Amino acid sequence: MIWISRGVIFILLFELFSFFASKLELLLFNDSPGAYSRIYIGNEWRTEKDPWGAWHKLNSKADRHQKSCFDITYKSNDVGARDSTNYLSLSDNNNVAIIGDSFAEGYGVDNKDTFSYKLKESYGKQGLNFGASGNFGPTQEYLLYKLLIAKIPHNEVIYFLLPSNDFVDNDVNNIHSFGNRYRPYFSGNDYKIVYPEKAAPAEWFPSSEVEELNNDSFNQKIKTALVDYTWSVNTIRTAIHLSKNFKSQSGSKLIIRDTDFSYFTSDEYSVNGAMHYVEKLFLEIPKNYQKTIIIIPTNHDLKYIENGQKYMHLAWYEKINKIAKNYDARLIDLATYKNYDKTMFFPCDNHWNKKGNETALEIFLSLSAK
Repeated sequence: MIWISRGVIFILLFELFSFFASKLELLLFNDSPGAYSRIYIGNEWRTEKDPWGAWHKLNSKADRHQKSCFDITYKSNDVGARDSTNYLSLSDNNNVAIIGDSFAEGYGVDNKDTFSYKLKESYGKQGLNFGASGNFGPTQEYLLYKLLIAKIPHNEVIYFLLPSNDFVDNDVNNIHSFGNRYRPYFSGNDYKIVYPEKAAPAEWFPSSEVEELNNDSFNQKIKTALVDYTWSVNTIRTAIHLSKNFKSQSGSKLIIRDTDFSYFTSDEYSVNGAMHYVEKLFLEIPKNYQKTIIIIPTNHDLKYIENGQKYMHLAWYEKINKIAKNYDARLIDLATYKNYDKTMFFPCDNHWNKKGNETALEIFLSLSAK
């Protein structure tokens, strides 16, 4: 009986620690339990039924997304893109296809404040928003372009590269992190596309409330309960994340890899696989189209760079420069611009706020005018 009492005390103390650590934002993850605050999580308009994985329902109803620093709605058009303009009826090809993950989609900002929407006001071309949240990497972006975007009239492409997760999102070595979600991964020395063995196209996005309620998995119910009712999940997620940043050196000696990720990664396989599909994407784009690659640093990247951390000598940076040169694409590294700083991001989330979208667009326009 003593071990039961000690176990209960440990759980209570662990939860108490997690509560205060989360409130003081001492952890890598500081989300409030879903049952208390995450009333609208903005996933009901999402799907995972297409070959590229995460996408949006066609002509979806407005889906609300609420966090402590924003409260907005998402809605999709006739091809599932986040836009109020339908793309299938476009006849003029004087449009810009904007490709990327949640930053391109406009996670957390009103549609009118997204990069793609504001582009038309000052650039004279319709921005086509082909961004998608939900762990969306280069392999998926390649498939999205080949199977959908190529069919939509456009004559220019802007590609968003987010080093923070684009190198690892589709690496088969991370397949277990995403369960049986229907999403592609690159595998083997030839980086062939594979899907989880038990994955199947899903009309509902797996992490949405509807999918969770219909999921019979006991483990999934436990995970959902932890996320919805405890602060401890923040500590657990932080510990898991940090444990992945350890590597062995000289036998059993372990060191933490504080900067071996994102802009500073040295993971050869994930970088090569990701760049393999970035290049395949650019192979699909007609040669006469204007092309731009925008590299997006996170707030954490900016802090390391400000402290003197170097990255331009790394393989990924050399590879993206080579791709830009070979395919006549302009390369914009936002980390090199002084007006791009921590004020670009939400205080409660790591995505761009309205100012972040505006600043990225201003930088793009300033170079386009030259």
